[in-house]
Amino acid sequence: MALIRVVQDLSFARDLSAIQEIVRSAARALTGADGATLVLREGNECHYLDEDAVAPLWKGKRFPVQTCISGWSMLNRRAAVIPDIYTDARIPIETYRPTFVKSLVIVPIRSIEPIGAIGSYWATPHEATQEEVRTLQALADATALALENVRNYAQLEQRVQERTRKLEAAREAAQQARESAERAQRAKSGFLAAASHDLRQPLQSLALLTGTLRRMVTRPEALEVLEQQELAVRTASQLVNAILDLTKLDSGAITPEVSDFEAAGLFGELGREFTVLAADKGLELRVDCGGGTIRSDPALVAQILRNLVSNAIKYTRAGSVTLLSLRHGAGTRMEVRDTGIGISREHLPHIFDEFYQVGAGARAQRSGYGLGLSIVTRLVDLLRLKLDVSSEPGQGSVFSLEFPAGPALLTRPQGPEAPARPNGGRPAERRRVLLVEDDRSVREATRLLLSAEGHEVMTAASPAEALRHAEASGAPDLVITDYHLNAAATGLDVIAQLRGKLGRELKVILLSGDTSPSITGLVLDEHMRLACKPVNADHLLQLISELTSAVPGRHERRA
Repeated sequence: MALIRVVQDLSFARDLSAIQEIVRSAARALTGADGATLVLREGNECHYLDEDAVAPLWKGKRFPVQTCISGWSMLNRRAAVIPDIYTDARIPIETYRPTFVKSLVIVPIRSIEPIGAIGSYWATPHEATQEEVRTLQALADATALALENVRNYAQLEQRVQERTRKLEAAREAAQQARESAERAQRAKSGFLAAASHDLRQPLQSLALLTGTLRRMVTRPEALEVLEQQELAVRTASQLVNAILDLTKLDSGAITPEVSDFEAAGLFGELGREFTVLAADKGLELRVDCGGGTIRSDPALVAQILRNLVSNAIKYTRAGSVTLLSLRHGAGTRMEVRDTGIGISREHLPHIFDEFYQVGAGARAQRSGYGLGLSIVTRLVDLLRLKLDVSSEPGQGSVFSLEFPAGPALLTRPQGPEAPARPNGGRPAERRRVLLVEDDRSVREATRLLLSAEGHEVMTAASPAEALRHAEASGAPDLVITDYHLNAAATGLDVIAQLRGKLGRELKVILLSGDTSPSITGLVLDEHMRLACKPVNADHLLQLISELTSAVPGRHERRA
């Protein structure tokens, strides 16, 4: 039973020191000896690793394998039983003479390629019995297993430590990569915001200056030139907007803001926006909304439909374009149908590629740049929607989207529509306008346009200058302000300061070259409108007319 307990203890040993403690005491106790040693082979030496004896033996010493009895046992792979050390030629007498040893038994640890030995020693003449030899050999065999377990455990622990170090290094590398990516994302977002603003500013100046010139010249030749110039400005604006939108989508700078909204309101806005464009091509725009509440990002859904409708009008020469909404299971299905040129089977896989246009010839003959559907497919993926396309050449195309249903919403009554002022018409009355814009070229272009329309214009390049105008001249009829101003000020800061100083609400048109959701999703009060640059002259003048004659309580955002 004692040997069984020792074997069990050895099976749980996890390091060499634990084996030493167990073996040195067990070897002496199991054989009734006066001393015991644990010897390990290290190359051509025997290392007396540990001992338990009535007097010191050789703990910590090393002897050549060929000169000690432990070495003989290992080399011959069998036990050495010596009743009298002084009569056995295998014993180095001078080494043993200082000790108490008179008799001994040595057994190898492992019979094949022994790695050590265990010895028991007596202070009086004693011939080890077969039972004592078998017991000591059993202990040696258990010790061999324990040493192998310790070696395997140490290797496993080393591998675990190495793996842990690698995982920690990988974690640190991932953390550094994540921080680097976040820094790059912040830099990219900052670049996009700056690029969006800076690229749109000169386009804004061009659009307003062109609109002003159109109101000042009368020669047919000059008007024709201005018409081509306006077309070029619109084309450049569309290209800049599309490229910036693609860049934002690819960089992950756009995050959906999901909410529940009514399809009818969105369809009404799109119908008003595209009716004139369709009519200019001799097309009928049909808007048929079957109602329903949609759960998605309303601004991004509007951008998808806006691109699809615009694309349909572009590729339809005669007939109609239909924007349709209908129930589809528990959700809603929206379709944009046209009677246009259609898309052949070989072109369908490529229509969502950048700069790809069906049937596009030379660059001068192209209509647009083939980016609208690229933006659509990225927005569809971002919103996790399903987009289907069916088309036949010469028969037209159908683009369809499926949306999950949202809860029913209470529809708020809408006030009457404000009448749109015809392009180029004069305002009903002269307005006092405070214009806040830190870009000099845009500020001057806007001032020239408003002055040509008969308005009284005060210009300011900063919030402080705007406050000085208000203090000197009183409250204006309308404030037109850029959103991003110098010194980190915003147009909303200007309005808050002016309203606080004047103690009254002010009607405001907020302009911005930043089309990110943080701007387009601003919640404005009923006295404010938002328009994204570049805004052409007619649109800006129409906004002024609508806002200054708006029915109180009615709030409509224009962008």
